[in-house]
Amino acid sequence: MNDFSIIDGIAHITDPALYETWLDREDYKAAVAQAETPERTALKRLLVDFEADLARMVRDGTVEENVVDVMKRYIVEDYIQHDPNAPGNGLDNLIEHFRHVPTGHGTPPPVVNVVLEGDLACVMMKAPTPDPVSPDKTYDWYILTVFRVRDGKLAEHWSAFRKMAAPLPGN
Repeated sequence: MNDFSIIDGIAHITDPALYETWLDREDYKAAVAQAETPERTALKRLLVDFEADLARMVRDGTVEENVVDVMKRYIVEDYIQHDPNAPGNGLDNLIEHFRHVPTGHGTPPPVVNVVLEGDLACVMMKAPTPDPVSPDKTYDWYILTVFRVRDGKLAEHWSAFRKMAAPLPGN
């Protein structure tokens, strides 16, 4: 673990290469999912694995080939969606929405923390991002998303995204 450490439950990445390889690193995903009980570790791991599988499809450009299997593995049929850019509720709508996610822009940011409260899980991801004020610098952009978990699958989702002027095709 020379390229990251877990401090107060949050992954601190010290090697920038980990931003590209995190989703294939079992040691990293296990460390981020570590909790005080096996049940809570399993719940956190569900979220880490879901985000890693989504990121892998985007990175590898394999959304069309894998989206149905990945979504069925993690999402309930009557999924509730609160993202204003998504086409509606239900597993089928989520699959169709994800078919239009842009690929070919590198690896999506790593999960650095999962906070659990009852059946809710908040996933925190982090991406070094170009600073618009100082173009020669970056800042840490944190992305938060919340899921409700039911029977070992994701049942509801909230995001911090604003509605886009031009939604993804199919929405």
